[in-house]
Amino acid sequence: MSYKVVNIEELKRERRNKTIEEDIPYIFPKGEMKTVKKRIVNGEMEVFDFTRPLGEMITTPDGLEQIIQNTIINLELGREAVPLLYGPIYRRIENPGFTENVNISPFVGAQVVFLQHMELEEVKFGTRRIGEKETVPIITYAAGFEYTEDLVLYDKTWEKNELDRAMGEAYNALLNHIHLYPITSYSYKAKNKTAAQTEGDGNSRVLNIRKTIRQGLIDASQDKHPDANAPRRPSVLLAHSANRWDIEEALQRHQVQGTIYPALTGIDTLIFYDGWSLRVGEKEYEYPPCPVDKAYLIEPQRYYRELVKHDLWVDAAGADLTRLVEQQIVGRARRGVVASPALSVQELTLPA
Repeated sequence: MSYKVVNIEELKRERRNKTIEEDIPYIFPKGEMKTVKKRIVNGEMEVFDFTRPLGEMITTPDGLEQIIQNTIINLELGREAVPLLYGPIYRRIENPGFTENVNISPFVGAQVVFLQHMELEEVKFGTRRIGEKETVPIITYAAGFEYTEDLVLYDKTWEKNELDRAMGEAYNALLNHIHLYPITSYSYKAKNKTAAQTEGDGNSRVLNIRKTIRQGLIDASQDKHPDANAPRRPSVLLAHSANRWDIEEALQRHQVQGTIYPALTGIDTLIFYDGWSLRVGEKEYEYPPCPVDKAYLIEPQRYYRELVKHDLWVDAAGADLTRLVEQQIVGRARRGVVASPALSVQELTLPA
């Protein structure tokens, strides 16, 4: 069997083998939207250094634009350090026209059946089953930092670069959190839970995990959507990276004391998420990881939407002489998340 492993290390290794070109948007002062070219060749991102001191550049429009472009590239370096893990689960819908609260019918299932057609009889047209309407807010997420007079006068370009990259890391960490936390934090009903399977003498933890995953797939297949009458077909497994090696072994073919255990099929993606934490000033922020004693079998795409009014915009604001601030850099994005774990997830309790 084959499956894709999705974690930070694997995604970074994958991108090191690619050549990537993207146009990254930013807002120049006075509201003009522009782009700067992001280019990665064999995993190395092209960057550019300043040819003049930061203090000289910040006083002219051309110099300020170079500073913003440099900020964008550094920010993208930070984002590359924290790859997005939730892509296999969500469908992305990007629409600048999204309102502040999006009224959606998230779980729309087209129902079509082919029937024998008798001469002169009407063709049977398909229908749509629309679930209960929900309102999903588009939330504004924002962060920023300031270039102080000291940073400019002493030309602390290296300090600016670190601030840029930290913003990029923080943004991708936020995106992983808001898309995966709805799955790991949900309170599941009994039909969405599978207990650890530990029956049998002398079983190893790997075999017990195998039994648990197998039972979870069986339990999921017996639960049907109340409207569409379709069984759950999970193909993604989400877990903490501490369980990676045991889970990967559990999915493989085994032979124990003459008993052959065939490889488990149906799972094509393994996602390992360990959360994120950082300290800003005196305050600590933590995005909780996937619980170590749990794993989640997920039917992807069908019940998950990533709603993007606009992705990260970055621009520069004016100086504040009263605080000796030369320039402010602000980034913001407006996004919403649609997730229905109750209709798509089987929570597994992993054997100790």
